[in-house]
Amino acid sequence: MTLIYPPLMSSDSYQRKDFFSKIAPYYDILLDLPTFGLYAKFLRKAIETLDPKKGEKILDLCLGTGRAASWMAQAVGEKGEVIGMDISKNMVEVARKRYGGLENVVFIQKDVTESWVYQNYFDGIFTSFALHELPESERSGALEQSYLALKERGRLVIAEFNPQISGMRKTLLLVFFKLFERENLNFFLFDQNEVLQRVGFKGIKVFPVLAGILQISLALKE
Repeated sequence: MTLIYPPLMSSDSYQRKDFFSKIAPYYDILLDLPTFGLYAKFLRKAIETLDPKKGEKILDLCLGTGRAASWMAQAVGEKGEVIGMDISKNMVEVARKRYGGLENVVFIQKDVTESWVYQNYFDGIFTSFALHELPESERSGALEQSYLALKERGRLVIAEFNPQISGMRKTLLLVFFKLFERENLNFFLFDQNEVLQRVGFKGIKVFPVLAGILQISLALKE
């Protein structure tokens, strides 16, 4: 998904935000083609883990082009609601152009590192490949705000790289990050499960994908 940054950003952060804005119209195909469709399958598997139901309210955090939001909109039906947030104006515009005809979806341009207006509102929150893009100092805050925005018994699903990977798989992932995500190498120091527990989530489950290089995490607000 796309990047979320605080008001003060390094030059590298500005460049990545600008990069995602420029590729917004081609974002999905740039991920689908080199992965032979595995990226889309990974998203669908993560959405199956979230298991959105008819009438539920779902947040797509850092929505990108809105593709995942459109799938979840089908699941929640006309009585449900999907809200998508993203800092990139271009990403939100692409989402609105492609899926704006869906009556149960709202796309909002917003920096999720800033305060949200939602509390005890969503049945589920979905985010994919967003945490590692957040500034190191903002990752915990985004998870804390997610906890506050969920209803009791709400659930959070995070589809991401596995920062706790080890061995040869870690070496391969480090090479990828050094080539394409150098400014996000600090993600390997991020203990996601510890932060989830600290902000209040329970029943945390992690499902490894692609030999553990990727993972789908499910956390509950009980």
